Amino acid sequence: MNELTVHSGRIVLAEREIPRGYVVTREGRIAEVGEGEPARIAGDEIDAAGMVVLPGFVDIHCHGGGGQSFQEASTEAYEGALRAHLKGGTTSIVPAIAACGRGEREAILEVVREMVGRGPDGDPERPPFGPSERLSPEVLGAHVEGPYFSQKERGAQPEGLIGPPNSEDYLPTLEAYGDIIRVWAMAPELPGAVEFTQELTRRGIVTALGHSDASEEHVEAAVEAGASLVTHVYCAQSTFHRVDADKKLGLAEMALLLDELTVEVIADGKHLPPRLLQLVLKNKRPERVALITDAMPAAGMPPGEYEFLGDTVWVTDEVAYRADRQRYAGSVLTMGKAIRNTATACAGWKPAVQWVTCAEGEGWVAVAEMASLTPARVVGVDDRKGSIEVGKDADLVVMDEAGEVRAVVSGGVTTGG
Repeated sequence: MNELTVHSGRIVLAEREIPRGYVVTREGRIAEVGEGEPARIAGDEIDAAGMVVLPGFVDIHCHGGGGQSFQEASTEAYEGALRAHLKGGTTSIVPAIAACGRGEREAILEVVREMVGRGPDGDPERPPFGPSERLSPEVLGAHVEGPYFSQKERGAQPEGLIGPPNSEDYLPTLEAYGDIIRVWAMAPELPGAVEFTQELTRRGIVTALGHSDASEEHVEAAVEAGASLVTHVYCAQSTFHRVDADKKLGLAEMALLLDELTVEVIADGKHLPPRLLQLVLKNKRPERVALITDAMPAAGMPPGEYEFLGDTVWVTDEVAYRADRQRYAGSVLTMGKAIRNTATACAGWKPAVQWVTCAEGEGWVAVAEMASLTPARVVGVDDRKGSIEVGKDADLVVMDEAGEVRAVVSGGVTTGG
């Protein structure tokens, strides 16, 4: 029997913390959670004394890492990027496919299909537990980002491929791959956007609103049609503006206003500077905030020049820039860094909303919700992921009090410790 005991650490549950407790996993599932010390050490052990034990992180928007891109229709590229993000605490992931033609999109989706359902050791023939050097996050499905975007707000997306939704383009993809597409992002102001949203909603696929120059009425229409997610809030989207003499909210403000919308947050200190992150967190509760990486392939790599989506980008320790070094081309985050940056941005901050102050203890519950339970809920896997509960997948992250990842457990498979 494959067992693991993580003990002597602060255990972060969905609604509270256990100051000193333990988690026992058995055959890929969480079998026991308790206070104090376990009666016995079952199987292997991780001594988490002085550390925090969190649910494994769920990244629902990521383009690659470790020098590898999810835009490549290659299992080798996927395996390399997955390993890079595992080090940052990601135990479940939804690879993002940037704007491209249908042929390329479907070739990539074919690789995603191959990766979905693999055990955490990357081997479809091996049970999802036991130590392995090929340990990787579980691929939950695909996040299709575009190509139905605003030219004005396309960001780093390829210019020549951007346009309104076209049923002749998306219906064949949905017929062939709708079962593995978790999220499809689009701009709600485009012709055909409402019909596209209705089609995605009918199939149980999350519609995300992003790369958009929308006014408030476009957002309201999309939400009425079933849209529920906002792509990297305050990045590549409209804000407050005028239409003739009338003042209108943009997508960013509507994201904060409407309770129906969950927002993706890139907490790298660049895409959302600390004050802007504070604004988002003051207006959206943790159950409506999903921390993401939106990482490009250079995440986890040294600074320098890299290629991404056909362009040269310049990467620093903090962010990726486009060639002009005035605009961003994606993040170089891991989920572990996103949690650390969120805690740092909110440390010592005393707004009306106190739950974000990790230094005061219970803030770990809120951060865990934003990094794990909320994204799991968005893509419909919160019945087995996103929180430390008996019966759920044995996905855990052990972090020190400074927010550094010290060990990762993915489906009962361990790395570090």
